[in-house]
Amino acid sequence: MRLRWLLAVAFLVAYARAEDKKADVPRITAISPLGVIPGQEVTLKIRGVKLSGATEVRLAGGLKAEIKEKKAADVPNGLDAKDVGDTQLEAKLTVPAGLPAGPLSISIATPEGTTAPREIRVLDAANYAEEKEPNGGLREAQPIEIGKTVRGTIQEDKDVDVFQFTGKNGQRITAEIFAARGTSLLDSVLTLTDARGHILAANDDSGSHDSALTCQLPADGPCYITVQDAHDRGGPWHGYELTVKEAP
Repeated sequence: MRLRWLLAVAFLVAYARAEDKKADVPRITAISPLGVIPGQEVTLKIRGVKLSGATEVRLAGGLKAEIKEKKAADVPNGLDAKDVGDTQLEAKLTVPAGLPAGPLSISIATPEGTTAPREIRVLDAANYAEEKEPNGGLREAQPIEIGKTVRGTIQEDKDVDVFQFTGKNGQRITAEIFAARGTSLLDSVLTLTDARGHILAANDDSGSHDSALTCQLPADGPCYITVQDAHDRGGPWHGYELTVKEAP
């Protein structure tokens, strides 16, 4: 009986080690920025596991980015290098002017294999805006337009970003974060409030670590959307895209 137990334990240990080794392959864990603009040149910062030997950055449609730097990556507070990666690289990409908006897959070739593809997004320049600091409270809230996407970053631990738009009584709006579904370490929380700070709607996870909410506004006037990390973490890898639009 004891021999069978020992054999079972040995099998489980060997299986766990094999699975760990299998998981320890080159992979992408985060990319900044999450989205690119057609016609612009951008430096992609990419972190992951076993990327120090990267030889090529490949994107859908035959696009390639030129690798400029490879180095060890600092591990964000409270996170594990096995999960968020221990190496990073920078690569310069010229985005074709005619590239349509939508997802764009990206992978990295290394001597130990090619990473599984991850996704960044090509943004519509006509419906896009950048986050502007400071915007850490209602008094500093950044005005945004309904129907546009804002590209931002939770820049440090306990950082919050607040945006303001003008709503109408009875208007239905949706607010959605794109972050974890792409290549961000952000675990977002969205909160919608009125001018008095009363919470109209809030959401942590919506089918993923990304947040989304829908609300019928109770009155005319300013409304505020707050973006933050569920664990109060932040940094250059905590990027997001926020879209506020009218709902049917």
